[in-house]
Amino acid sequence: MQLSLLRRASILCASLLLTTAALAGEAVMIAQGTIASASGATGAYNGVSSGQSATLRFTVQTPGTDITPGQVTAYSIIPASLTLELGPVTVGVIGGTPTAQMRNANPQADGVLMSASVTGSKTLSFSFSDCAGTIFTSTDPLQNLGSWSGFFYCVYNFTVSGTGTFIDIDLTSFAIELPSLGTPLCFGDGTQSLPCPCANSGLAGRGCNNSANTGGALLSARGSTSADTVVLTSTGELPTVLSIFLQGNALTANPLPFGDGLRCAGGGLKRLYVKNASAGTVSAPMAGDNSIQVQSALLGDTISTGTSRWYQVYYRDPDLSFCAAPAGASFNVSNALQIAY
Repeated sequence: MQLSLLRRASILCASLLLTTAALAGEAVMIAQGTIASASGATGAYNGVSSGQSATLRFTVQTPGTDITPGQVTAYSIIPASLTLELGPVTVGVIGGTPTAQMRNANPQADGVLMSASVTGSKTLSFSFSDCAGTIFTSTDPLQNLGSWSGFFYCVYNFTVSGTGTFIDIDLTSFAIELPSLGTPLCFGDGTQSLPCPCANSGLAGRGCNNSANTGGALLSARGSTSADTVVLTSTGELPTVLSIFLQGNALTANPLPFGDGLRCAGGGLKRLYVKNASAGTVSAPMAGDNSIQVQSALLGDTISTGTSRWYQVYYRDPDLSFCAAPAGASFNVSNALQIAY
């Protein structure tokens, strides 16, 4: 009980006023923990018990509303985005538009505070503070993407409460991410009209398998098209291979053989970025790169609102014995991803 009261304590200190320009878009906040205790876990919460994992996820819309400029900003939470997983149970918002506050050096502490009415007329409360002002650089989540774990806080509160119910959660990590977007397609998992060139089917939703037997490369995207902050990420490649981010302005009628994989990005093709993978993962654009829309326009393809583009990443796979010519080649390719602008 003393620990519970301590971690819910308020922190009052003096601070400097910081101001930053807010970015437009959306950000996903994710808190994870372990259920410390669960009393009155009945009804919609039946089956929740101590020792189980807990994950809170919600998306905020930016820019927010300054409460104390540079120190405290409130953001609307998209109600349908809020989910709380408690062991075998998942609950959500039951009414209203909840908000989340992001704090920077307030007074000398960084943190996040939110609450919402959730399934079963319970109250979800979540907050944490680092007490030192060293986590965030502003009150804008899009300027503070990252993840924190261990003892990154000095006080926190992570509970679900209501008549007869109290679920207490030990906070273990917190993250701010860009929202995922795009429609994946052109899988090399045996579900397409054309099989992989050497019967090298990958895992579900990925590209064709490669010589490292990773199950194929998986292409995903996060960010906002309206704010031009989209970042493409390919995982499951060979550890350090050269990778090329390909953009097409049309979808092929059927998958086409492409190296050791399948290509569906068609029309006018543009090589947006050339990168080297690290531990089999590669992302673009990165710091110092043009955004996707800027880079596309520079290459002669201006992306207009209401149109789509199709993306794939092809990467070196130099093991010629894995998928020998003429069926294969010295490269492979991820699944495709359609992004609507």
